[in-house]
Amino acid sequence: MADTSPAPRRVRVERAIYRRSTGVLEVCFRDEAGRLRWRTVGGGILAARRLRDDLAARKARGEQIAPNPKLRFGDAAQQWLTGPVRELRDTTQVKYRSIVDGHLLPRFDARRLDAVTADDLASLVHELRVEGKSEATIAVAIAVVGRIYRFAARRLGWNGASPTTLMFTSERPKISQAKRRPIFEGEQLEQTIAAAHDPFRTLFALAVLTGARISELCGLLWAEVRIDDFDEAEIEFGWQVDRHGNRRPTKTDGSARTVPIPEDLARVLEQHRLAAKHCAATDFVFATRTGRPLQQRNVARALRQAQTRAADADGRPTFPILHETDADGRAVQVPRGTLPSMHSFRHTVASRALLAGESVDEVAFLLGHRDGTVTRGRSTCERWRTLAGGSSVGHGWRPSTRAHSG
Repeated sequence: MADTSPAPRRVRVERAIYRRSTGVLEVCFRDEAGRLRWRTVGGGILAARRLRDDLAARKARGEQIAPNPKLRFGDAAQQWLTGPVRELRDTTQVKYRSIVDGHLLPRFDARRLDAVTADDLASLVHELRVEGKSEATIAVAIAVVGRIYRFAARRLGWNGASPTTLMFTSERPKISQAKRRPIFEGEQLEQTIAAAHDPFRTLFALAVLTGARISELCGLLWAEVRIDDFDEAEIEFGWQVDRHGNRRPTKTDGSARTVPIPEDLARVLEQHRLAAKHCAATDFVFATRTGRPLQQRNVARALRQAQTRAADADGRPTFPILHETDADGRAVQVPRGTLPSMHSFRHTVASRALLAGESVDEVAFLLGHRDGTVTRGRSTCERWRTLAGGSSVGHGWRPSTRAHSG
């Protein structure tokens, strides 16, 4: 007689992992109350094993793993801020806290996670635009919402789809329409560096020929500047200094890189080392009188001072807006984002490198982007001379001249 008993709902694959008749894998576990729970998982047996082990580890740490359908947005956001966000850089923590407190909690604080819809986020995008927020800021706000939902699903026992995944393309922030950072145009770069005083002149030259971030330049130690052989000179970027003067690893593993530098720049750095009060291997390349790293705000201030002094060959100001006055003779306030900033060095490097024929991958490596790869040949050093408009790097930063002191 044929067996007419129904097929089992699940078939055991291995410890705590089962396969449904549809082929979907499920992981079973017991929550804090001892109730048996099931979680479906995509990605095959390896993903199921990772989920099983993660649930076991979370339970061992005393974390909540039972479903919590009534979880409110404000509670999830606060736990996210005091959880994984605490491991990020201070500036990133401040930015995320500002987004949550300023834009998200006023709108969604007391609402359940499953009550926040894609339409709500579309309205958020529209309202932030009306308030005059940049597309970049709006994009960060939407990204923060997505991270909060992922955290809630991973750590707080919430089951559901993030509303960010349901937004239409037309509803999302338009990053391509965001106001772009100004870059140095024409001879503005050379004239600005020529008007700077050391050690900032050397720092600016290093910024434009390496594409390094201001935090990486401030965090650079002499041990990481290899200029004993000018023909094989290179700089290792693996650390940065935050706005509090603390030296930390770069933001991502991809940001750590060793960059070959031209002989002219190596000689400039050698002159800087000979004149430096703090020149031991463990000293900062750009240091204060007490040996502390230069602060980013001081570097930005020195850049603005150099831009104010900068002039062309006929003595005309490179940046006329810095010399404009109102009817009462007072200096006109320069709108934010009008002049190139320290970050503009990186954008200028990228633009000139691409125009000079560098590949996107090579530029990504130069800037320390995590997805960049590059052929680290010595010929790259010579091509990087074109980043400064075909000039060699010297203390005077004069186009088409050799390095000279002064």
